[in-house]
Amino acid sequence: MHKEKKTGISSEKMSQSIILDKLHHISKIPKHGTGDYKQWLEQEEFLQFLLDTCESEIPLYVSHKGTYIYSVFLPQNCLRGNYIHDLMKWNCSPDSSWGYSSSYNKKGEPQNISLSPPFDFSGSKLLKKATPITFFRCFEGRIGQKSYIEVLQLLTHLNGLHFIGEKNAYCRLNEDGDIEEVIKIHHTPGDILVTMKQNLLDYHLFLSDAVLLRLFDRKLCNDWSSFREKNRNESDFSDKKNKIYARRVISFNKENLPTAGGLRGFQIIRNNQPRKKMLKIINGGRLKPQKYEKFIADDWKHDKIVSCSCDPKKLSNYYEVSDKPFEISPAFFKPDVLLKYKQNPEKYTLDQRRISCRGSWSLKTYDINKAGQVHTYLTYLGCLPHSEQLHWKSYNEKPKAKISTRAFTTDLMGRWDLSYEPLSALKKALKELEQTKPELWSCANQKLFQQLNYPVTDSLKEWTDEIHTLDKLVVEGLKEAYLKGIAISLNCYDNKLRSIKLLRKILETKGIDGHEINEIISPLEKIHFLRTKFAGHSSGIEADNIRKDLIAEHGNLRNHFRALVEITDKSIKELKHIQL
Repeated sequence: MHKEKKTGISSEKMSQSIILDKLHHISKIPKHGTGDYKQWLEQEEFLQFLLDTCESEIPLYVSHKGTYIYSVFLPQNCLRGNYIHDLMKWNCSPDSSWGYSSSYNKKGEPQNISLSPPFDFSGSKLLKKATPITFFRCFEGRIGQKSYIEVLQLLTHLNGLHFIGEKNAYCRLNEDGDIEEVIKIHHTPGDILVTMKQNLLDYHLFLSDAVLLRLFDRKLCNDWSSFREKNRNESDFSDKKNKIYARRVISFNKENLPTAGGLRGFQIIRNNQPRKKMLKIINGGRLKPQKYEKFIADDWKHDKIVSCSCDPKKLSNYYEVSDKPFEISPAFFKPDVLLKYKQNPEKYTLDQRRISCRGSWSLKTYDINKAGQVHTYLTYLGCLPHSEQLHWKSYNEKPKAKISTRAFTTDLMGRWDLSYEPLSALKKALKELEQTKPELWSCANQKLFQQLNYPVTDSLKEWTDEIHTLDKLVVEGLKEAYLKGIAISLNCYDNKLRSIKLLRKILETKGIDGHEINEIISPLEKIHFLRTKFAGHSSGIEADNIRKDLIAEHGNLRNHFRALVEITDKSIKELKHIQL
C-alpha cells in the first residue's frame, strides 16, 4: 500500500551536538509490547529527524545504533521519469570509492583493465552517476584509531576548506577572519556523525547543478532474531513535498506483537537559494546583505560635523553633482579602537596606515592626528563587515583636530610623504643591516616587523607590550656567537657578558670614539632595561618610579616610545657602518 505522509518541520536550528542528542534519544529502546515500542518501530521520530536536519548543520553520514545515513551528490538531470523506483534499489557502503577491474586471458594474464566508479555495483543505474562525499577509510599503519573519515577533495578544494586536526573539522575563514568549522567530523568507536553547514551545501549544489541524495537504512529491534519472522507488514512511505521515499517493514512475533522494524529509502535535498544570491557569492559578495552604520564625520563638503552613513549609495565623489557627503569625509575615533587589532597579531596585521584581517577584510588607510585620534574615511568604513563597523562605531567621536599632515599630503594632495618617520625608518634600517651583516644581526621572526607599532593610548600595558616587541626585534636579533668569536680574536672576551655588553667591549677594544659607542649601545641598553623592569607588567615601586620619570620627561608614554625608536634608528644606522 502506498501512503503519503506530511510531516511538520521543526524550527529548532541544528548543531552537531543537538543532532547527536536527537540520535541518542530516538535510539532508546522502549519496553517491548507497549504502545511506545510499536510507535518506535513505525519510525515517525526518525522521519521527523530527516526533516529537522535539512537546515543549519546537515548530517551527511551517520552510523549510530542501527541508524545509517550516507549522502552523495547526484546530478539534477537524473531526477526524471521513474527515478524513485530506480533509487530505491540503492546498495552502497561508506567505503565506496574508485577501483579497477580486469578480465583474464587463457594464460591467466590480466587484460581489458578499466577503472570502476564508486557505485558501479550499487544496484541503481542512476547512482552510477553519483559522487560520494565522505569516505570511510582504514589504515593499519595509523597509531591509535585505525579508521578515519576523508572528504571529497572536489568539495574541499573548490570551497577553500582545510582540515584542522585539533578541531576535527574542515574549516575556512569567515568574513570576520575567524575560523569557521564547515564540515565537522565526530568519529568514535561507537558512532560516526559528519555534518556540513547549509550555506556551503547550497553553494556547492548550485555550482555543480546537483542535489544532495541522502540514503538511509534503519533497523530497530530488541531481539535481532525477530527479523527472521515470516509475519511481516511491508508498506511504502512517500512524502512528495519533502522528497522522502522509503520502504517500511515491521515484523511480528508468534503472539502477533510488533517486535522488529526497518526503514530504508532516500531523501532529496535541493538548493533553494535564489540564483541572484548565488551569483553574488560567485562575484565575491557576502552571504548576507550588507548593513551600513552611521558615523560622526567631518562633512567638509558642507563644512559641518554630522552623522553620516557609510553606505556607498549615500556618498558621492568630486565628479558627481549631489548633496551627499564626499566618500572621503573623515570620521574620528578614540585610539582604543586599535587595541583589538594590536592584541591579536595572529589574526590582524596592523601597519602604520593599514589594517587587514586574515583572508577577509582590510581597512585601506587610517592615521592618527595631533590630538591622538584615529581617523579614516567613510568609504573605507563601508567596506568593513557589519560587525567590524559596530566595533569602530563604539569608539566614534567628534574631531578634536584635523586629519594628520601625512594623511592630508598622501590622501588628499596625492603626493609622497617624505617627512622623517622614526618607526618606518628603524624597520628599514634593520632590514638593511640584515642584508649587509646577517652574521651580526638577523630577525628569526619576520612577523615582528609587522607587530611592532607605536602605542596609541596611555595604557601602561600597551606601552610595555610594544617595548617587549621592540626588544625581541632589535636586541634579540644580535648574534652573540658571532660577537663571541670577534671578542676572542681581539682577546677581550668575558663569558659574563651578554650580547649588548659584549658589543660595547668589542667597540671599546677597537678604539671607536666613546660618543659613537654610546650612540650605538645606549638605545639598546635602554630597550633591554625597560623590558627587564616591566616584564610581566610589573607594578613594583621601582617600575612605577621609572614610569613616572618617563612621563615627566616626555609628557606621556607614547611620546617616550617614539623618542626611543628614533634613537634606536640612529643606533642601527651607525652599527651598519661600523667595521667589526
